[in-house]
Amino acid sequence: MSKLLETTMEMVQDVAKKFLPPIYTLIKRSLDFKSFSLSYFAHYSRRFGYRAIIITGGLASAYAVYLFAMNTLAPGAPKASHDVILKSRFSSPKPSANVLILDIDERTLAALSEKYGRWPWSRDVLADGMQKVNDLGARAILFNVMLSDPDKANPDADSAMQMTAQLNPDIAFPLIRLNPQNDAQSSLKVAQIPGATLAPNHAPDKTIAVILPMFTAMHDRLGIANQKPDADGIVRKYPLRWKEDTYKLPSMVQQTVELGGVDTSRLPDDIHLNWRNKQGRYNRISFSDLFQDKLDKDQLAQFQGAFVVLSLSAPGLGQTKPTSVMSVEDDGEILATAIDDAINDTYLRTMPLWAVLILNLIIIWALVWLSIRTVKGSWLNRMFVFAQSGLGGITLLSASYTCYLIDLSDSMSFGLSVFAVIKLIQSMDDRWSRAKPGFRKLGAKQASTELLVLGYLNDHLPEIAAKHLQKTIEDKVGLANVIRVDDLFAGESFLKSPCARFRCLIVNVKQEQASDIELILAQSTYESVLSKSYTSRFAWDSEDKAFGLEMAGLVLEIGAQLIHDDWDKQYPAPASV
Repeated sequence: MSKLLETTMEMVQDVAKKFLPPIYTLIKRSLDFKSFSLSYFAHYSRRFGYRAIIITGGLASAYAVYLFAMNTLAPGAPKASHDVILKSRFSSPKPSANVLILDIDERTLAALSEKYGRWPWSRDVLADGMQKVNDLGARAILFNVMLSDPDKANPDADSAMQMTAQLNPDIAFPLIRLNPQNDAQSSLKVAQIPGATLAPNHAPDKTIAVILPMFTAMHDRLGIANQKPDADGIVRKYPLRWKEDTYKLPSMVQQTVELGGVDTSRLPDDIHLNWRNKQGRYNRISFSDLFQDKLDKDQLAQFQGAFVVLSLSAPGLGQTKPTSVMSVEDDGEILATAIDDAINDTYLRTMPLWAVLILNLIIIWALVWLSIRTVKGSWLNRMFVFAQSGLGGITLLSASYTCYLIDLSDSMSFGLSVFAVIKLIQSMDDRWSRAKPGFRKLGAKQASTELLVLGYLNDHLPEIAAKHLQKTIEDKVGLANVIRVDDLFAGESFLKSPCARFRCLIVNVKQEQASDIELILAQSTYESVLSKSYTSRFAWDSEDKAFGLEMAGLVLEIGAQLIHDDWDKQYPAPASV
């Protein structure tokens, strides 16, 4: 057993000797590469300064133009942010009391099954129901049930349906558009469909593949029953007029509201549906309650002057679709929303693409301008937070309390992205300026000649003037020869506040540059700056611990002197008697 253990240990040692050195070397090289990459990025962030920020603005602007071009070339592309806004808004329009859903629901199927059997019932049941609705004073009816084939077992029921459709001219009936690939096999011409709008270049003999109701009395009030979900399958809009190459056909909703006396010429061909997701749902009455005369007076009164949608929601019969605010919604609610938006002008108006582009560009270049201006970083942060909150507030409030969806999420995204890149550039700039460990790996060590330590208190030399001083000195001696110290003191001590006022620049000055520095410091702006010369025993290398220790004592000495002198000025000693 001991022999086996010794053999195993020898094998482990051999493997370690063979593989660990290369692994260690690889890790070390990876870390060195990371340090040099960060150092390189930080150096050029400081070197290019505002030019790097301008380049960021240019790239963001190019991307904004690209998005505008793509959205222009592909109009109607789904925008997921609209769904988030509509789900998150505070309020929505109330469902109109003049829009009512007459629902063939599961309860209706159960209630009528004993006498009329399973669905589909004989046509006289639907005919009697529509006659009751008309007798109750409905303004118009959307009949969302396709009756395309005769009921051979009950021809009298078909006659009743034909008679009801003929005697009640305020009912709109469905027309189902088939795949256009089947148009050549159809004998029905587009021009034969009542309500069709033909373009001047429309071919008179052009045919269309559709499914028509079998009852001729319905053919003068047909509307397309198809809807147009977006590419992701979500219903966001309703085609009030069904548009194809050289013609338009009325939809069921258009036919219904026009039968009710509403002018639809003011409405666009496609309307963005303004879902009533925060104010309840449309009133529903079960078809069986109407048919079996089980409605009370208040329910009967709801039909007076109402636009009634006859639709199916029973499982297995009714169609359901995802919408902007619901994962599953039945056709009745979708059609009722479309009718409500059409009669009350509550459909959503969205921002034109050119307005979105202009706003995006304004946001981008406002951030760039504020960043390259001599503005305090804290003020820039506050202005950014205020602007982002304002854009988000406008978006939510407009969607909640108006019919305008002013979606500023793109502008917020551009603002956040550009601001993040600007802050990254500024952060790397600061890390280079402060000589944070690992961020000055670039360049060879410089033999130190004469050092200057320039100390000041931040309430005596404003931040903008201090930045200008550092930039001016860097232009004279080079970026690598200036280190800024402005984060020396921290913690929760009562001494933090007075000590944290101290700032300084450590400058590696060549003999021929000393006079230039003196001229800069002679300006009245920098009269509060305390300058002290020092000859270092070590090479100029912020990564060297010995050099750092040497500079620490000097910096603390100057800081103590400045703070003490300021204390003497504020609290002079009493005159001796």
